[in-house]
Amino acid sequence: MARQRRRGGVTWCALVALTSILGWTAPAGAQVKIAFVDSDRLFAEYPKTREAQEAFNREVQELAQTAREKKAETVEMQRKLDQQAPMLSEAKRDQETQALQQKISEYEAFVQEHWGPTGKISKLNEDYLRPIIDRVHRIVADIGNNEGYQLILDAADGNIVYGDKTLDLTDRVLSRLKDEDEGKIPLTGNTGTSGGQ
Repeated sequence: MARQRRRGGVTWCALVALTSILGWTAPAGAQVKIAFVDSDRLFAEYPKTREAQEAFNREVQELAQTAREKKAETVEMQRKLDQQAPMLSEAKRDQETQALQQKISEYEAFVQEHWGPTGKISKLNEDYLRPIIDRVHRIVADIGNNEGYQLILDAADGNIVYGDKTLDLTDRVLSRLKDEDEGKIPLTGNTGTSGGQ
């Protein structure tokens, strides 16, 4: 199961260019509050991500087994055709070749339908990860809104070469996720993912 990443350098350059063009600055005398989270670490350390990964893997294994069976059928048909071809009439050989090509096409369509760019595996990945990603975004936005952060970056995108550990909110986000899961605090409201806009 994989998270799709945005191109970090392009995102960072666009952010710098946009702030330069718009003249974004903090109000006079105000301090700009910036922080970061490490989404790779969040996904590695949050237990529900592992649970989602295991459920995803179970579904993928079932599909992979079906794909292996379909592939084995085509291999067996090819083996039989190669073995019997010298003894078959041209019409029968053409018929068997056409049946083999049909079986190969079915197998390739199955693989494309499930593992292709818009296939079932990609959708399953999204289905399992989206609720976790949405929760993380809501928590980060909540922290940003409530504590006056102007910018919270993701260290996993490769944009942060150095960051003071006091600016790292990853442990706080993990703690909030855990507290929400245990019912210690209510689920963070849907404040959006755009930093309060």
